[in-house]
Amino acid sequence: MASASIPLNPQAKAQGFSARFVCLTGKTVQGDLHPIRLQLIHTGKIKRYSTKEACTREQWDESTGRVKGRVKGAPQTNRILNSLEAHVCGIVDTLVVNKALTLDNFEERYRNPKATTEVVAYMLSLAELYQENRKSGTAACFRDAANALDRFTNSKPITFGNLTATKLEQLERYLRDEGCTNGGIGVYMRMIRIAVNRAIKAGLLHETQYPFDTIRTSGYSMKGLMSNFRPRALAEVDMAKVKAFPFEDHPALGDTVRLFLFSYYARGMNFRDMALLTATNIAEGRLRYTRKKTEKRGKAANFDIELLPQMAEIVDHFRDKASPYLFPILRAHHTEENEIWKRTKDALRLANRHLKAVAVVLDIEGDFTFYVARHSYAMNRKRNGIPLGKLSESMGHASEAITQAYLQTFTNVELDEANKGL
Repeated sequence: MASASIPLNPQAKAQGFSARFVCLTGKTVQGDLHPIRLQLIHTGKIKRYSTKEACTREQWDESTGRVKGRVKGAPQTNRILNSLEAHVCGIVDTLVVNKALTLDNFEERYRNPKATTEVVAYMLSLAELYQENRKSGTAACFRDAANALDRFTNSKPITFGNLTATKLEQLERYLRDEGCTNGGIGVYMRMIRIAVNRAIKAGLLHETQYPFDTIRTSGYSMKGLMSNFRPRALAEVDMAKVKAFPFEDHPALGDTVRLFLFSYYARGMNFRDMALLTATNIAEGRLRYTRKKTEKRGKAANFDIELLPQMAEIVDHFRDKASPYLFPILRAHHTEENEIWKRTKDALRLANRHLKAVAVVLDIEGDFTFYVARHSYAMNRKRNGIPLGKLSESMGHASEAITQAYLQTFTNVELDEANKGL
Protein backbone atom coordinates (compact mmCIF):
# COMPACT_ATOMS: atom_id res chain seq x y z
CA MET A 1 0.00 0.00 0.00
CA ALA A 2 1.39 3.40 -1.05
CA SER A 3 1.64 6.30 1.37
CA ALA A 4 -0.94 9.06 1.26
CA SER A 5 -0.21 11.61 -1.47
CA ILE A 6 0.65 15.21 -0.72
CA PRO A 7 -2.39 17.36 -1.68
CA LEU A 8 -1.00 19.22 -4.72
CA ASN A 9 -2.56 21.79 -7.05
CA PRO A 10 -5.33 20.04 -9.07
CA GLN A 11 -3.66 21.16 -12.32
CA ALA A 12 -0.47 19.39 -11.23
CA LYS A 13 -2.43 16.19 -10.64
CA ALA A 14 -4.04 16.59 -14.06
CA GLN A 15 -0.53 16.67 -15.53
CA GLY A 16 0.36 13.41 -13.81
CA PHE A 17 2.52 15.03 -11.13
CA SER A 18 2.39 13.43 -7.68
CA ALA A 19 4.33 13.69 -4.44
CA ARG A 20 4.39 11.70 -1.21
CA PHE A 21 6.64 10.75 1.67
CA VAL A 22 7.80 7.14 1.65
CA CYS A 23 9.70 4.95 4.12
CA LEU A 24 12.28 3.00 2.12
CA THR A 25 12.22 -0.31 3.97
CA GLY A 26 14.73 -1.75 1.53
CA LYS A 27 17.42 0.56 2.95
CA THR A 28 18.70 1.07 6.47
CA VAL A 29 20.54 4.05 7.94
CA GLN A 30 21.36 2.59 11.36
CA GLY A 31 20.11 -0.44 13.17
CA ASP A 32 16.54 -1.13 12.05
CA LEU A 33 15.80 2.45 10.97
CA HIS A 34 14.79 3.15 7.37
CA PRO A 35 15.14 6.54 5.61
CA ILE A 36 12.07 8.69 4.99
CA ARG A 37 12.23 10.25 1.52
CA LEU A 38 10.22 12.75 -0.48
CA GLN A 39 9.16 10.96 -3.68
CA LEU A 40 8.02 12.74 -6.84
CA ILE A 41 6.58 11.11 -9.96
CA HIS A 42 5.99 12.81 -13.31
CA THR A 43 5.63 11.32 -16.81
CA GLY A 44 6.87 7.95 -15.59
CA LYS A 45 10.03 9.36 -13.97
CA ILE A 46 10.74 9.17 -10.25
CA LYS A 47 12.92 11.45 -8.11
CA ARG A 48 13.54 11.06 -4.39
CA TYR A 49 14.98 13.56 -1.91
CA SER A 50 16.32 13.00 1.59
CA THR A 51 14.35 14.40 4.52
CA LYS A 52 17.15 13.46 6.96
CA GLU A 53 14.51 11.61 8.99
CA ALA A 54 14.14 7.86 9.64
CA CYS A 55 11.95 5.33 11.46
CA THR A 56 11.31 1.60 11.71
CA ARG A 57 8.88 -0.26 9.45
CA GLU A 58 6.42 -0.56 12.35
CA GLN A 59 6.60 3.16 13.20
CA TRP A 60 5.58 4.31 9.69
CA ASP A 61 1.91 4.96 8.94
CA GLU A 62 1.25 4.36 5.22
CA SER A 63 -2.25 5.83 5.40
CA THR A 64 -1.02 9.27 6.53
CA GLY A 65 2.53 9.32 5.17
CA ARG A 66 3.76 10.18 8.66
CA VAL A 67 5.34 8.55 11.70
CA LYS A 68 2.70 7.10 14.04
CA GLY A 69 1.67 9.54 16.75
CA ARG A 70 2.58 7.42 19.80
CA VAL A 71 6.18 6.85 18.66
CA LYS A 72 8.88 8.67 20.62
CA GLY A 73 10.05 11.72 18.65
CA ALA A 74 7.12 11.48 16.22
CA PRO A 75 5.84 15.08 16.77
CA GLN A 76 9.22 16.59 15.86
CA THR A 77 9.68 14.35 12.78
CA ASN A 78 6.14 15.02 11.57
CA ARG A 79 6.56 18.78 12.00
CA ILE A 80 9.58 18.58 9.68
CA LEU A 81 7.57 16.57 7.14
CA ASN A 82 4.67 19.05 7.38
CA SER A 83 7.05 21.93 6.69
CA LEU A 84 8.55 20.13 3.69
CA GLU A 85 5.04 19.39 2.39
CA ALA A 86 4.14 23.09 2.49
CA HIS A 87 7.38 23.90 0.70
CA VAL A 88 6.65 21.30 -2.01
CA CYS A 89 3.12 22.61 -2.52
CA GLY A 90 4.41 26.18 -2.84
CA ILE A 91 6.96 25.22 -5.48
CA VAL A 92 4.43 23.19 -7.46
CA ASP A 93 1.87 26.05 -7.33
CA THR A 94 4.45 28.48 -8.74
CA LEU A 95 5.49 26.09 -11.51
CA VAL A 96 1.87 25.45 -12.46
CA VAL A 97 1.16 29.19 -12.71
CA ASN A 98 4.26 29.69 -14.86
CA LYS A 99 3.41 26.64 -16.99
CA ALA A 100 6.81 25.15 -16.23
CA LEU A 101 6.02 22.05 -14.17
CA THR A 102 8.81 19.52 -14.69
CA LEU A 103 10.93 17.45 -12.34
CA ASP A 104 14.06 19.39 -13.37
CA ASN A 105 12.45 22.76 -12.66
CA PHE A 106 11.17 21.48 -9.33
CA GLU A 107 14.64 20.29 -8.38
CA GLU A 108 16.23 23.64 -9.24
CA ARG A 109 13.88 25.45 -6.88
CA TYR A 110 13.91 22.76 -4.18
CA ARG A 111 17.68 22.34 -3.93
CA ASN A 112 18.69 25.99 -4.27
CA PRO A 113 15.77 28.21 -3.23
CA LYS A 114 17.92 31.31 -2.67
CA ALA A 115 19.46 31.23 -6.14
CA THR A 116 16.07 30.80 -7.77
CA THR A 117 14.49 33.82 -6.12
CA GLU A 118 17.35 36.33 -5.95
CA VAL A 119 18.69 37.58 -9.26
CA VAL A 120 22.28 38.14 -8.09
CA ALA A 121 22.52 34.70 -6.47
CA TYR A 122 20.99 33.09 -9.54
CA MET A 123 23.47 34.81 -11.87
CA LEU A 124 26.38 33.72 -9.69
CA SER A 125 25.08 30.15 -9.85
CA LEU A 126 25.06 30.45 -13.65
CA ALA A 127 28.65 31.73 -13.50
CA GLU A 128 29.64 28.61 -11.57
CA LEU A 129 27.87 26.43 -14.12
CA TYR A 130 29.70 28.03 -17.05
CA GLN A 131 33.00 27.81 -15.17
CA GLU A 132 32.46 24.08 -14.66
CA ASN A 133 31.85 23.79 -18.41
CA ARG A 134 35.21 25.49 -19.08
CA LYS A 135 33.64 28.70 -20.40
CA SER A 136 35.61 31.12 -18.28
CA GLY A 137 34.83 34.20 -20.37
CA THR A 138 31.05 33.76 -20.10
CA ALA A 139 31.39 32.94 -16.40
CA ALA A 140 33.31 36.17 -15.84
CA CYS A 141 30.65 38.18 -17.69
CA PHE A 142 27.93 36.73 -15.43
CA ARG A 143 29.98 37.55 -12.32
CA ASP A 144 30.68 41.09 -13.48
CA ALA A 145 27.01 41.74 -14.27
CA ALA A 146 25.92 40.21 -10.94
CA ASN A 147 28.41 42.40 -9.07
CA ALA A 148 27.17 45.50 -10.91
CA LEU A 149 23.59 44.69 -9.94
CA ASP A 150 24.70 44.02 -6.37
CA ARG A 151 26.38 47.45 -6.17
CA PHE A 152 23.27 49.08 -7.56
CA THR A 153 21.02 47.49 -4.90
CA ASN A 154 23.62 48.14 -2.16
CA SER A 155 23.75 44.36 -1.63
CA LYS A 156 20.03 44.18 -0.86
CA PRO A 157 18.40 41.07 -2.42
CA ILE A 158 16.35 41.70 -5.56
CA THR A 159 13.96 39.04 -6.85
CA PHE A 160 13.09 38.40 -10.47
CA GLY A 161 9.60 39.75 -9.81
CA ASN A 162 11.09 43.10 -8.76
CA LEU A 163 13.43 43.32 -11.76
CA THR A 164 11.13 45.60 -13.75
CA ALA A 165 11.79 47.80 -16.79
CA THR A 166 11.92 50.81 -14.49
CA LYS A 167 14.47 49.07 -12.27
CA LEU A 168 16.66 48.29 -15.30
CA GLU A 169 16.49 51.93 -16.43
CA GLN A 170 17.63 52.97 -12.96
CA LEU A 171 20.46 50.43 -13.19
CA GLU A 172 21.56 51.94 -16.51
CA ARG A 173 21.67 55.45 -15.03
CA TYR A 174 23.62 54.15 -12.04
CA LEU A 175 26.20 52.49 -14.31
CA ARG A 176 26.57 55.65 -16.37
CA ASP A 177 27.25 57.59 -13.18
CA GLU A 178 29.96 55.01 -12.43
CA GLY A 179 31.57 55.92 -15.75
CA CYS A 180 30.49 52.81 -17.63
CA THR A 181 30.34 53.09 -21.44
CA ASN A 182 27.50 52.03 -23.73
CA GLY A 183 29.37 48.86 -24.62
CA GLY A 184 30.00 47.94 -20.99
CA ILE A 185 26.38 48.58 -19.96
CA GLY A 186 25.25 46.57 -22.97
CA VAL A 187 27.29 43.56 -21.82
CA TYR A 188 25.81 43.75 -18.31
CA MET A 189 22.26 44.01 -19.63
CA ARG A 190 22.71 41.12 -22.05
CA MET A 191 23.89 38.86 -19.23
CA ILE A 192 20.91 39.92 -17.08
CA ARG A 193 18.61 39.23 -20.03
CA ILE A 194 20.06 35.73 -20.43
CA ALA A 195 19.47 35.10 -16.73
CA VAL A 196 15.87 36.33 -17.02
CA ASN A 197 15.22 34.10 -20.03
CA ARG A 198 16.58 31.09 -18.18
CA ALA A 199 14.55 31.98 -15.11
CA ILE A 200 11.36 32.04 -17.20
CA LYS A 201 12.24 28.68 -18.71
CA ALA A 202 12.81 27.31 -15.21
CA GLY A 203 9.48 28.64 -13.97
CA LEU A 204 10.96 31.27 -11.66
CA LEU A 205 9.25 34.13 -13.47
CA HIS A 206 6.10 34.28 -15.58
CA GLU A 207 6.60 35.36 -19.18
CA THR A 208 4.14 38.22 -18.66
CA GLN A 209 6.67 39.71 -16.21
CA TYR A 210 9.44 39.87 -18.84
CA PRO A 211 11.09 43.29 -18.24
CA PHE A 212 12.80 43.73 -21.61
CA ASP A 213 11.38 45.29 -24.77
CA THR A 214 9.89 42.86 -27.30
CA ILE A 215 7.88 43.09 -30.54
CA ARG A 216 4.66 42.51 -28.63
CA THR A 217 5.35 44.32 -25.36
CA SER A 218 7.12 47.48 -24.27
CA GLY A 219 9.83 47.21 -21.65
CA TYR A 220 13.44 48.15 -21.09
CA SER A 221 15.08 48.79 -24.47
CA MET A 222 18.76 48.13 -25.21
CA LYS A 223 18.71 49.95 -28.56
CA GLY A 224 20.59 52.92 -27.15
CA LEU A 225 23.46 50.77 -25.91
CA MET A 226 25.35 50.38 -29.15
CA SER A 227 29.08 50.28 -28.47
CA ASN A 228 31.03 53.40 -29.35
CA PHE A 229 33.92 51.18 -30.44
CA ARG A 230 34.75 51.39 -34.14
CA PRO A 231 37.56 49.14 -35.38
CA ARG A 232 40.19 50.98 -37.41
CA ALA A 233 42.91 50.03 -39.83
CA LEU A 234 46.35 51.56 -40.03
CA ALA A 235 47.11 53.62 -43.10
CA GLU A 236 49.76 52.10 -45.34
CA VAL A 237 52.29 54.70 -44.21
CA ASP A 238 51.63 53.84 -40.54
CA MET A 239 51.81 50.09 -41.24
CA ALA A 240 55.21 50.72 -42.85
CA LYS A 241 56.33 52.46 -39.63
CA VAL A 242 55.33 49.42 -37.57
CA LYS A 243 57.23 47.07 -39.88
CA ALA A 244 60.30 49.29 -39.52
CA PHE A 245 60.01 49.59 -35.75
CA PRO A 246 63.39 50.45 -34.09
CA PHE A 247 63.59 47.28 -31.95
CA GLU A 248 67.06 48.00 -30.59
CA ASP A 249 66.01 51.43 -29.32
CA HIS A 250 62.87 50.14 -27.56
CA PRO A 251 63.49 46.53 -26.42
CA ALA A 252 60.68 46.65 -23.84
CA LEU A 253 58.13 47.22 -26.61
CA GLY A 254 59.73 45.02 -29.25
CA ASP A 255 58.04 41.73 -28.40
CA THR A 256 54.58 43.31 -28.47
CA VAL A 257 55.28 44.76 -31.91
CA ARG A 258 56.43 41.33 -33.13
CA LEU A 259 53.21 39.73 -31.86
CA PHE A 260 51.18 42.47 -33.56
CA LEU A 261 52.99 41.88 -36.86
CA PHE A 262 52.52 38.11 -36.64
CA SER A 263 48.77 38.65 -36.21
CA TYR A 264 48.78 40.93 -39.24
CA TYR A 265 50.71 38.47 -41.42
CA ALA A 266 48.50 35.58 -40.23
CA ARG A 267 45.31 37.16 -41.64
CA GLY A 268 44.50 39.10 -38.48
CA MET A 269 44.87 36.17 -36.12
CA ASN A 270 43.13 36.54 -32.76
CA PHE A 271 45.36 37.08 -29.68
CA ARG A 272 43.90 34.10 -27.82
CA ASP A 273 44.50 31.81 -30.78
CA MET A 274 48.08 33.05 -30.97
CA ALA A 275 48.55 32.35 -27.26
CA LEU A 276 47.53 28.71 -27.76
CA LEU A 277 49.84 27.99 -30.71
CA THR A 278 52.40 25.23 -30.22
CA ALA A 279 55.06 23.71 -32.44
CA THR A 280 52.49 21.18 -33.67
CA ASN A 281 50.61 23.99 -35.42
CA ILE A 282 53.48 24.46 -37.87
CA ALA A 283 54.34 21.77 -40.41
CA GLU A 284 55.56 21.67 -44.00
CA GLY A 285 55.97 25.43 -44.06
CA ARG A 286 52.34 26.07 -43.10
CA LEU A 287 50.46 27.33 -40.04
CA ARG A 288 47.35 25.30 -39.26
CA TYR A 289 44.96 26.00 -36.42
CA THR A 290 41.28 26.08 -35.47
CA ARG A 291 39.70 29.30 -34.31
CA LYS A 292 38.91 28.70 -30.64
CA LYS A 293 35.84 30.93 -30.57
CA THR A 294 34.17 29.19 -33.51
CA GLU A 295 35.18 25.75 -32.23
CA LYS A 296 33.13 26.29 -29.07
CA ARG A 297 30.10 27.27 -31.15
CA GLY A 298 30.23 23.99 -33.04
CA LYS A 299 31.13 25.66 -36.36
CA ALA A 300 34.89 25.46 -36.33
CA ALA A 301 36.84 27.77 -38.65
CA ASN A 302 40.00 25.95 -39.69
CA PHE A 303 42.95 27.91 -41.08
CA ASP A 304 45.77 26.64 -43.26
CA ILE A 305 48.21 29.51 -43.93
CA GLU A 306 51.55 29.63 -45.69
CA LEU A 307 54.24 30.53 -43.16
CA LEU A 308 55.71 33.66 -44.70
CA PRO A 309 59.41 34.46 -44.10
CA GLN A 310 58.36 37.38 -41.88
CA MET A 311 56.26 35.01 -39.77
CA ALA A 312 59.02 32.40 -39.54
CA GLU A 313 61.46 35.07 -38.38
CA ILE A 314 59.10 36.07 -35.55
CA VAL A 315 58.58 32.44 -34.52
CA ASP A 316 62.36 31.92 -34.42
CA HIS A 317 62.79 35.04 -32.28
CA PHE A 318 60.45 33.63 -29.61
CA ARG A 319 61.61 30.01 -29.85
CA ASP A 320 61.90 28.53 -26.36
CA LYS A 321 62.57 24.80 -26.05
CA ALA A 322 61.44 24.87 -22.42
CA SER A 323 57.93 26.01 -23.34
CA PRO A 324 55.35 24.08 -25.37
CA TYR A 325 53.98 27.37 -26.76
CA LEU A 326 55.28 29.36 -29.72
CA PHE A 327 54.88 32.71 -27.99
CA PRO A 328 55.63 33.81 -24.37
CA ILE A 329 51.99 34.48 -23.52
CA LEU A 330 51.24 31.17 -21.79
CA ARG A 331 53.60 28.93 -19.88
CA ALA A 332 53.63 25.17 -19.33
CA HIS A 333 51.93 25.49 -15.93
CA HIS A 334 48.89 27.22 -17.47
CA THR A 335 46.76 24.10 -17.96
CA GLU A 336 43.34 24.90 -16.50
CA GLU A 337 40.83 26.76 -18.67
CA ASN A 338 40.31 29.55 -16.14
CA GLU A 339 44.11 30.00 -15.79
CA ILE A 340 44.52 30.20 -19.58
CA TRP A 341 41.64 32.67 -19.89
CA LYS A 342 42.93 34.94 -17.11
CA ARG A 343 46.55 34.86 -18.27
CA THR A 344 45.55 35.61 -21.88
CA LYS A 345 43.31 38.46 -20.80
CA ASP A 346 46.06 40.00 -18.65
CA ALA A 347 48.63 39.59 -21.44
CA LEU A 348 46.33 41.26 -23.98
CA ARG A 349 45.73 44.18 -21.61
CA LEU A 350 49.50 44.62 -21.25
CA ALA A 351 50.00 44.35 -25.03
CA ASN A 352 47.44 47.10 -25.63
CA ARG A 353 49.22 49.35 -23.12
CA HIS A 354 52.48 48.71 -24.94
CA LEU A 355 50.88 49.53 -28.29
CA LYS A 356 49.81 52.92 -26.96
CA ALA A 357 53.46 53.59 -26.20
CA VAL A 358 54.41 52.30 -29.66
CA ALA A 359 51.98 54.77 -31.22
CA VAL A 360 53.79 57.61 -29.43
CA VAL A 361 57.20 56.36 -30.59
CA LEU A 362 56.05 56.01 -34.21
CA ASP A 363 53.84 59.12 -34.23
CA ILE A 364 50.70 57.13 -35.08
CA GLU A 365 47.45 58.95 -34.32
CA GLY A 366 44.24 57.38 -33.08
CA ASP A 367 43.52 54.20 -31.11
CA PHE A 368 46.18 51.54 -31.55
CA THR A 369 45.22 48.17 -30.07
CA PHE A 370 45.96 44.57 -30.95
CA TYR A 371 42.70 44.22 -32.87
CA VAL A 372 43.93 46.91 -35.28
CA ALA A 373 46.16 44.20 -36.82
CA ARG A 374 43.06 42.26 -37.82
CA HIS A 375 41.29 45.19 -39.43
CA SER A 376 44.50 46.44 -41.06
CA TYR A 377 44.88 43.05 -42.75
CA ALA A 378 41.32 43.31 -44.10
CA MET A 379 41.81 46.81 -45.45
CA ASN A 380 45.15 45.86 -47.00
CA ARG A 381 43.46 43.00 -48.84
CA LYS A 382 40.76 45.39 -50.02
CA ARG A 383 43.41 47.73 -51.44
CA ASN A 384 45.09 44.81 -53.17
CA GLY A 385 42.07 43.45 -54.99
CA ILE A 386 40.33 40.98 -52.67
CA PRO A 387 36.57 41.57 -53.31
CA LEU A 388 35.03 44.00 -50.85
CA GLY A 389 31.89 41.90 -50.30
CA LYS A 390 33.93 38.82 -49.37
CA LEU A 391 36.34 40.34 -46.95
CA SER A 392 36.68 44.03 -46.15
CA GLU A 393 33.13 45.06 -45.35
CA SER A 394 32.37 42.05 -43.17
CA MET A 395 35.69 41.80 -41.38
CA GLY A 396 35.49 44.05 -38.36
CA HIS A 397 32.15 45.70 -39.19
CA ALA A 398 29.84 42.90 -38.10
CA SER A 399 31.48 40.19 -36.02
CA GLU A 400 34.55 38.04 -35.96
CA ALA A 401 32.49 34.94 -36.70
CA ILE A 402 31.19 36.51 -39.90
CA THR A 403 34.72 37.52 -40.83
CA GLN A 404 35.90 33.95 -40.45
CA ALA A 405 32.99 32.68 -42.54
CA TYR A 406 34.04 34.99 -45.39
CA LEU A 407 37.68 33.90 -45.10
CA GLN A 408 36.60 30.28 -45.46
CA THR A 409 35.13 31.00 -48.90
CA PHE A 410 38.65 31.52 -50.30
CA THR A 411 41.04 28.75 -51.28
CA ASN A 412 44.42 28.55 -49.59
CA VAL A 413 46.09 29.28 -52.93
CA GLU A 414 44.12 32.54 -53.31
CA LEU A 415 44.91 33.70 -49.80
CA ASP A 416 48.54 32.61 -49.92
CA GLU A 417 49.01 34.61 -53.11
CA ALA A 418 47.33 37.65 -51.57
CA ASN A 419 49.45 37.28 -48.43
CA LYS A 420 52.67 37.66 -50.39
CA GLY A 421 51.85 41.32 -50.82
CA LEU A 422 51.86 41.96 -47.08
